[in-house]
Amino acid sequence: MIEVTMTYKPSPKPDYLTSTIIKYAKIKTHLWGDKEAGFVKDWIYVSNKSLHQIIFGLSARTNFKHSNDFRTIFGADELLYVLNGTMVIGNPQTGEMHRVEKGEFIFFRKDTWHHAFNYSNEDLQVLEFFSPPPLTGTSGAYAKQKPFLKKFKYRQNYLLDPLKPSIKKKSFKIIDKNAIHWSLIGENQEQLVGTIVNTKNLKVHILKILGGQSTPKISFLNHSVFFVLNNKLKVTLNSTKSKFELNYRDSIYLRGGNDVQFHNPSKNEVSIILCEGISNE
Repeated sequence: MIEVTMTYKPSPKPDYLTSTIIKYAKIKTHLWGDKEAGFVKDWIYVSNKSLHQIIFGLSARTNFKHSNDFRTIFGADELLYVLNGTMVIGNPQTGEMHRVEKGEFIFFRKDTWHHAFNYSNEDLQVLEFFSPPPLTGTSGAYAKQKPFLKKFKYRQNYLLDPLKPSIKKKSFKIIDKNAIHWSLIGENQEQLVGTIVNTKNLKVHILKILGGQSTPKISFLNHSVFFVLNNKLKVTLNSTKSKFELNYRDSIYLRGGNDVQFHNPSKNEVSIILCEGISNE
């Protein structure tokens, strides 16, 4: 048996000079971790000064914690969406724990220690948005400046009266479909958009596109990224006549000021998760 040993090194930072279709099947994975922290596989879509979108993966019944080299406390807001498997995530400093099922979001702010467990017999994949991005100094270098957490807790030692509000400050917020704030956009209010997170650092939304529907043209001042949750979605970039096809887990990186339009050729509703970047650099 070969023992894997790794030391900390920054992850790849893919960036694009033009609006680009990012195919999941073509992304080279990045492995990080060590024996103490556990090992995590990353699919890094984009990581520049405006945006950071990845999928991270854990094998069945494995986890990531932290070690001196790989500290999991950062200077960014994070939104996670479970694509496959069941994730149990917690703050090892306080003992707060949450079970997050496929199709659910969970949000936490900067300076939150976090460990995650794949509580299933299948591979776990989690979509992650992290902002401000690592290139602004919010990841490894930031974590090294924080006091090292030596003792871990995975339970909170108090009984919670279900009729009494908790006095404990919570680190995490699970966001289900009932917690999304909905809007209608377009000249005829034809497009449904849900806002999942809207903080100073992180803005994430979800588009719902009916069968046979085309969206209005979508554009942002800053760079943005779109993650597709269905197969065979048609897309047009920058008002051209060329249409491209996107499948589940593919993304579009949209430069600030460019536009994108989607068409759903199927009979079923499809979904796209999108993140607005913090700059157009």
